[in-house]
Amino acid sequence: MKYASYLLNIVLIGALGFVGYKFVYDGNVATGSEDRIAVILTAAEKAKVLGEMRGLLETSQAVLLAATSDNVASIPDIVRPYGMAATENESITMVAKLPLELKTMGFDAHRAMDALGAMAADGASGEDIITTLAGAMSLCITCHATYRFVAEEEMN
Repeated sequence: MKYASYLLNIVLIGALGFVGYKFVYDGNVATGSEDRIAVILTAAEKAKVLGEMRGLLETSQAVLLAATSDNVASIPDIVRPYGMAATENESITMVAKLPLELKTMGFDAHRAMDALGAMAADGASGEDIITTLAGAMSLCITCHATYRFVAEEEMN
């Protein structure tokens, strides 16, 4: 009886480990074209992710305009919708499909928006804001060079 209990524990731990690995690290990916990893999502999930990326890009452009037109004080309001608060209602099912590196870059991009807002609120110069944004944009470049999003329906 003790042996069966140990065996059951080992099987359960292995199963939990596998599920944890798939959820946290691996994601739902396939070998993609263009030397990029294809992240497989539903069409709605793909549209949401791409919309969020466009929003981050538009926000970055608005930050650049504010920083170069001596309107740094407006930056906290510009970036707030795309800071970490934007991630609070993400679908766990969708997030589970993303590889760990992609999740990390995405969360880092949202944290960068919060950091830009904090810098601006603390009186940073437009030049400092631009320098910080330029560093954060490396996340965007790395992500776009590494991944592409494919709707499940496109895989057939």
